[in-house]
Amino acid sequence: MKFANMSTSVNRDFRWDRVMLVLIILIGCSSGVVALVSDNAPPSEKKHYLSHPEPLSKVRGYSLPDKQLAEAPSVQLSNEVDPNIHVVDMKIKDVKLGSLLPCSCCKKTIRIPKNPYTRHQTAARSLPHSFFVKNASELAYGLSVNKLVEVQDGRGYRIDRLKYSEAVLLPEVRDLLESMGHDYADALEGTASEGTVFRVTSMTRTEAQQKSLRRRNRNATRSQSTHSYGASFDIAFMDRANEDDNCNRPTREIQKLLLRYQNEGRILIIPEGGCMHITLLRVTP
Repeated sequence: MKFANMSTSVNRDFRWDRVMLVLIILIGCSSGVVALVSDNAPPSEKKHYLSHPEPLSKVRGYSLPDKQLAEAPSVQLSNEVDPNIHVVDMKIKDVKLGSLLPCSCCKKTIRIPKNPYTRHQTAARSLPHSFFVKNASELAYGLSVNKLVEVQDGRGYRIDRLKYSEAVLLPEVRDLLESMGHDYADALEGTASEGTVFRVTSMTRTEAQQKSLRRRNRNATRSQSTHSYGASFDIAFMDRANEDDNCNRPTREIQKLLLRYQNEGRILIIPEGGCMHITLLRVTP
C-alpha cells in the first residue's frame, strides 16, 4: 500500500512540472516575436484603408476638380429708379401681327372630318347670288350688282396677301367669315392667346386664276372650283399677337370652332396639306 501511494504522488508532481514547462516556453516565444518588431522599420508599400474620413485633398492619388462656384452677378440700380419699387417688366412689347412664326391650320395639325368635294360644289351652286366667275369682267359685274362683296380684315381674322384670288366673297359667305372671326376672338379673350387671329389665304378666283394655280399646285381641282363661285375660303394659319404664347390654345380653339360649325351643318370642310378649305353649306336665318 505504501508503494502504491508513492507512485501516485510522483506521477502528479511530474504532470505539474510539464504544464509549467509548456507555459514558460509559450511566454518566451511571445516575447521573442515582440522583440523582432523595430520602431525604425520602413513603412509598408501596401495601401491602407482609413477607418475615418479625411479631406479629399489629403488622400494620396486624388486631385480636386478645377471648378469654382458661379457667382451671382452684381446688380446696379440706376439713380433714376426707386429701389423700393418692384419693376415687373420695363420693356413694352410691341409685336406686329404676322411678325411671329404662325401656327399651322391644316390636316397635319388639326383633325377634322372631310366632306366630299362634290358636296362642296353642290352647296356652292345652290347659294343665293351664286354664279360662276369666269374672268375679271364677271368679277367686276358681280361687285357692281352686290352679288359679290369686298372683304377686309375683321375681328378674329385677317386677309393674307392674295396671289391667286381676290378678296371678294358672296355676301352670305362674308357674313360666315365674320361670324367665325367673332367666335374665335371670343374663345381667346381673357387668355394668354388673346389677340391671335386666323389668316385667310384664298377667296374668290376667276377661271384664269384657277388655271394658274393648277400649274403651281397639282392638288388644285381641274373641275369648276367652289372658289370660282365666291362660296369658299381657305384658312392656313393662326397669327399670334404675343411672343410668349405658344400654338396650343390657338390650334385647339380653331379646331373646336371648325368642328362646331361643321356639326351644326353650317359649313363643309376639306382638310388639305396646307390649309382648311371651307365652303358655306347653308345660310343661317
